[in-house]
Amino acid sequence: MLRKLLLSAAVLTLPAGVPAAHALPDHYPADYSDLIEQAKEEGSLLIYSNMGPENWEPLIEAFNQHYPDIKVETLDLGPGEVFTRYRAETGTGVATADILAAGTIGDWIQAANDGLVVDYKSPEARFLPEWSLPMPGVYTFSADPMILMYNKVLVPEELRTASMEEFFANITAHPDVFKGKIGTYDGQFAFGESINFAFVRHHGDKAWEWFDAIGPSTRPGGGTGGMIEKTVSGENTASYFASGPVLFPRLEQGIGQIIDWKFPSDGTPVFLRGVGVTEKAPHPAAARLMLDFILSEEGQYAVAEGKLTAYRPGVKPEGETSYSLDEVIEEIGGEDKMILIDYDPDMLTEHESFIARWAKAFGM
Repeated sequence: MLRKLLLSAAVLTLPAGVPAAHALPDHYPADYSDLIEQAKEEGSLLIYSNMGPENWEPLIEAFNQHYPDIKVETLDLGPGEVFTRYRAETGTGVATADILAAGTIGDWIQAANDGLVVDYKSPEARFLPEWSLPMPGVYTFSADPMILMYNKVLVPEELRTASMEEFFANITAHPDVFKGKIGTYDGQFAFGESINFAFVRHHGDKAWEWFDAIGPSTRPGGGTGGMIEKTVSGENTASYFASGPVLFPRLEQGIGQIIDWKFPSDGTPVFLRGVGVTEKAPHPAAARLMLDFILSEEGQYAVAEGKLTAYRPGVKPEGETSYSLDEVIEEIGGEDKMILIDYDPDMLTEHESFIARWAKAFGM
């Protein structure tokens, strides 16, 4: 109901499918109606992403309320494959994606350096946090918090801390509860590397001391879905750096009776999922309309409805298990408690040494 009400209001302020110049909000350029007409002539757009239909459907539905003449297709790929497929297709002249959207920081840095996305200036940019536009043409789709997760049947309440420092200390102090039963992402792969790199950058040498201590008790590997299954079954008693937006919808499906979770109180990693219009986009106008819509207030509510974390200030979705970044910040006590998993170029230059150090800590 909330999104429908917002949609009704947005029709009055956002560029609707009917190209009426007076319907454009003041902050849109005067020639935006020309872009809409061009997009309608293009008639479609294709998105490569590592997100599933459940993430895209609310957004596409809302977009088509404004632009019913533009058919939107998505292709669900691996995060790195989003970029390798686009590079291969443009190299051979095959029709390819208009928009890339993926959660792999290193690939985005390389893509921006190689000019794979256009430096499009969205009229919505002025309403977004500065950190959400890390490089020319690269915007943020969602900003997803990483959490701590416990099996509350197997882990006593007094050990279910929100502090990462206390969590790591509990692992070594209570091997009967935690030894060999801790899940997390494998830091040798892109997604896990990004989280671990940002965490180490934030906590410094203390993070390496913690990793050295808990490495033998930890079983890295798989995604958040696997961590949830293993934590529910008791194969793991706890997991860290799990994706909050993956867990939250499942809490409504009964596992809330078994799973307890926390935003890390001494630094909650927040993953920035990138999005941009490709340099070789076959439908460049339609791609720009979609990007503007994703970044708009209404678009961010649709992102939240697709079970990812809206980050545009002022956007607060309904639902006990849904969070916007505003709400995450309120929960953890301020922006200084966020660890932004951002586009640090050191992640590329230090890649080999970081992976080697992480693998040594975890015995991999």
